[in-house]
Amino acid sequence: MMKKTLLVAALATASSGAVHAQSSVTLYGIIDAGIGYSKIDGSFTDPATGQTISANGSRIGMTDSVKNGSRWGLRGTEDLGGGLYATFQLESGFNASDGQSTQGGRLFGREATIGLASDDWGKIKMGRQYNIATRYLYSIFGPSFGGGFSQLNMGSGLGFSSANWVRYDNLVTYETPTVNGFTLGLGYSFGTDDSRATETGFETADNTRAISVGLRYANGPLAAFISYDQLNPSSKLSQTQRNATPRSYLVGGSYDFEVAKLALAYGRTTDGWFAGGGLPNGGSIGNFKGTPTNAYVDGFKSNSYLVALSAPVGAAGSVFGSWQRVDANDDRLTGDDATSNTFALGYTYTLSKRSDVYAVAKYTKNFAFLNGAKATEATIGFRHKF
Repeated sequence: MMKKTLLVAALATASSGAVHAQSSVTLYGIIDAGIGYSKIDGSFTDPATGQTISANGSRIGMTDSVKNGSRWGLRGTEDLGGGLYATFQLESGFNASDGQSTQGGRLFGREATIGLASDDWGKIKMGRQYNIATRYLYSIFGPSFGGGFSQLNMGSGLGFSSANWVRYDNLVTYETPTVNGFTLGLGYSFGTDDSRATETGFETADNTRAISVGLRYANGPLAAFISYDQLNPSSKLSQTQRNATPRSYLVGGSYDFEVAKLALAYGRTTDGWFAGGGLPNGGSIGNFKGTPTNAYVDGFKSNSYLVALSAPVGAAGSVFGSWQRVDANDDRLTGDDATSNTFALGYTYTLSKRSDVYAVAKYTKNFAFLNGAKATEATIGFRHKF
């Protein structure tokens, strides 16, 4: 990726011989937009009212962030000497279709961190950032899988909930140096989302807190990880919600055969949900958005499975295919508990180091766990990195 970099070189004063620390600041970003078609066909019963709600509809229009989230950001380092570095990252998400900020309108909703890093003892970061599960699940795919498609493009947005691009506010993470291919990550959030008034407050227990840990391995063509996440509900929530402690266990791996790369993953979520996806390509149909309505459900269980394959096509092309299955044992999240299956196929053609065009199509049966609900998506898009 070509970047605009400001480099303040180390300077020595003639009189004292003092050396100023070397630092760098990088401006970067991605713009991802296209034209897409999406259709929902189904209905569900509202668990609160018992009313049957139709979810039939389709749309053709501009899409955004199908391959990667559109963003711009700044990141930088300062050499503090002795192998120690100060680091920061500020990353803002936006919709290319209308220029509006994403992540609830936050200025730096994708990431806002400051930290310290050392080759000898690892790195620590503080602020709003991805949890360990999200980082480590993405690591088995890598940035070039299928020409840059993320794992979330392979499902309906309801699988692997703790790794569904989960970000926590007030999160402190620590990662060890990599030893023989192994890296250990630890994270704790003092309050997962400051925008939720019902889950934040002055006292520690007023805030929903999170634990995120994981171990990953990368050596040559082989990559693998395991992770565990847990939410401790705010004391301001109802007793029923506080009885639930959402937990997520993930494991996955990939192997690069050079002619193709195979990735497998499994996840189990209990007592609730960590993240959820809306309708394909945005929007809503009536009251149906395909998103779990309550994150804390005592006794809820869901299993997620993923099989994905990526392969180069010619000198500039890349293709991926995948199957993702998500099952749930409880209808209190969406009004049904049908097993969801998503089949996806994507293609990328590279125009340059910074620009590519792509096409992706997905079909989901029993979308959002709703029996008989079908979701169809197809997008042709353009992505530019700077």
